[in-house]
Amino acid sequence: MIEGILGRILVGDSQSVRLMGVINLSCESFYQGSVAGPHEALSLAAAMLEQGADMVDLGAVSTAPGSPPISEAVERERLFPALKDILDNLDTTISIDTQRSGIAADALSLGAACINDVSGLSDPRMAASVAEYDASLIIMASRQRAGDLLYLSQIIALLGERVRAAEKAGVCPAKISVDPGIGKWIPEKTPAYDLAILDGMRRLRALERPVVAALSRKSFIGERLQKPDPFQRLAGTLAATAIAVYLGAHIVRTHDIAASLDTIAMARAIRGRPALSADEEMEVEVLGYLGQGEDLAENLQRTEVDERGFAKLCKKSSFRILAVRGVSSMEAIIIKQEMLARGGDAAIPKLALRCDPRPEEVLIFGTSQQIAGLVKNLSGQPFRLSRLAARLEEAIKMIESPERYR
Repeated sequence: MIEGILGRILVGDSQSVRLMGVINLSCESFYQGSVAGPHEALSLAAAMLEQGADMVDLGAVSTAPGSPPISEAVERERLFPALKDILDNLDTTISIDTQRSGIAADALSLGAACINDVSGLSDPRMAASVAEYDASLIIMASRQRAGDLLYLSQIIALLGERVRAAEKAGVCPAKISVDPGIGKWIPEKTPAYDLAILDGMRRLRALERPVVAALSRKSFIGERLQKPDPFQRLAGTLAATAIAVYLGAHIVRTHDIAASLDTIAMARAIRGRPALSADEEMEVEVLGYLGQGEDLAENLQRTEVDERGFAKLCKKSSFRILAVRGVSSMEAIIIKQEMLARGGDAAIPKLALRCDPRPEEVLIFGTSQQIAGLVKNLSGQPFRLSRLAARLEEAIKMIESPERYR
């Protein structure tokens, strides 16, 4: 289960998808519909909260391609009057979109709850500034320039590195969220790259941190739909947002709160809860799966396979990755041995071989047939292994269970 906190707001698998309203204090913003003047931010924030936003994100520097550089002094001049105005009049969680640690520290000292850093911690003092105020942090995938990574494999590796760096600097792990950086941040990033990243967003679960989807009215939508004006991109934004939520986004950063509510709620309902089974000591979660055995039967029929082989082939065609949490070192080693004996495998902590007394997490990789064999053998074992077998069996059944959607 992925769980976290953004300011005072719980985010993650067990929560509703949270809406972050975008307020741009920069006249250079690509979407003028989100731009607020010095005295308009409060009314815009109030309207967004009334419409259903859970939090607002204030930014005073546009990061759109071609935007002119803005000095720290100008960023302060734009940001802090609006921030103080909102803090004085509204009870809400405020995120600050900034790449500067000095701005971040001062905003947090006033009462902001989160820093949204699109530069991916390019300022070496940023994580420490966030940690000093025990605040939340959104890290966007960026290496040398904001949003400059093109492939999801690069994005996941870099975000993992930056999350660990933030934790090392003292940021509470539960308060870190990640953003893959969808958008035309650099000239090389054509819509095809953004679509591929969006299509693979489920892979970001490997980071075990809440995921932010920041897609609102972006250029990849306009280019694909031939709508150069951001004001024309609402329908495309809602479609992309639905996909992002279905594929696991926990926080949606948007200019359009009211229009997004039903789209997000429906996509979240279809996504359901993770397939898992837990008791007071152990938990089994299905991290990934490929194939449902019976689905292959039609393909086997067309290739004229002997029907007597259908059952075995179907079980061999379904692959599962399971996370087992809370097991002992001895139990971890038994799982490893049992899976290897069946042609599958299990990843266990290296300290398990030294009989580390702490509860362990084990990753199981195998076909449905191999895992069914594991379950059958563990069912007759002593200690807690029979209970573990029950958890494994129930987690597998949860993949198709309607209980995940209640």
